[in-house]
Amino acid sequence: MRIASPSRLMTMSRTDKEARLKDFICEALTACREASAHDDSITLFVRNPDSPVARALHAALSEGCAEAARIRILICDTNADEPSAPSLLDNTDADCRVLADASFGPAHEQLAIGHTHVWIGDCLRRDPTKRDAFELYHPNDPAIGVFATASFEKLWPRGRPLKMPRLSPEIIAAQSDDQAELPRNPRH
Repeated sequence: MRIASPSRLMTMSRTDKEARLKDFICEALTACREASAHDDSITLFVRNPDSPVARALHAALSEGCAEAARIRILICDTNADEPSAPSLLDNTDADCRVLADASFGPAHEQLAIGHTHVWIGDCLRRDPTKRDAFELYHPNDPAIGVFATASFEKLWPRGRPLKMPRLSPEIIAAQSDDQAELPRNPRH
């Protein structure tokens, strides 16, 4: 006789997860700024730009939640499912490195904000579009923050720098429908 046990994994839609992550990022940055003026760094170890945490960080950056924060991103695969869609790799204020080593497949994605706020998610070998259920939130937990910072600092030198193209204001304006974003000639 088989006994059915309830699943402990809670599934949620991808957009709900991204919204929850974006809220966590904004709240963590606010808490870090209130606690210390020097504790607003963000480190992210992620599978690819389509990961929910990468999309959530991009959304937070687009809304201005992470202004003046030092951002370092370690990404394992730069290929996106939708290359023309806006992504975290479009942010020119972040230091990005690529860690193209298959041996890190069992590692989990990790976001650390300051030294006290950490999120850990699905492992890198898992496709987030199929099922993206595992995640742990550690708000205001300095002990977890120490371990997250140490693990990221050990991985960071193994990545190779990713050269991000710098777009001129004219190119950005040409891609935008908003006339307010058109560059102004500083000489006139």
